[in-house]
Amino acid sequence: MIRKINQAVKRGFLVDYADLFANYSKKRQQEILKRARYLKAATELRKLRKQLKISQNELARKMKVKREFITRIESGEQNITIETLNRIAEATGKEFEFHFR
Repeated sequence: MIRKINQAVKRGFLVDYADLFANYSKKRQQEILKRARYLKAATELRKLRKQLKISQNELARKMKVKREFITRIESGEQNITIETLNRIAEATGKEFEFHFR
């Protein structure tokens, strides 16, 4: 698969991410990376919710928030705090752990 992608890049069908990213200003790169962090949290929450087979409405009810709040988190639009992550963990019966890699 990687070989096919590399061949497509060489033929000009795809643009290498590193090359594209390097063309952005430092400010824009920082904005992209910030947005990526929110999207990672959004993806993890959505994955957990789907794993547990609960709806956004059900999670919102357990957290005592509006469904729209869950929607904003899952779309990456909502800045998520450690307090919110702890509330999600409590509502889903999970333990929240914070790690640096």
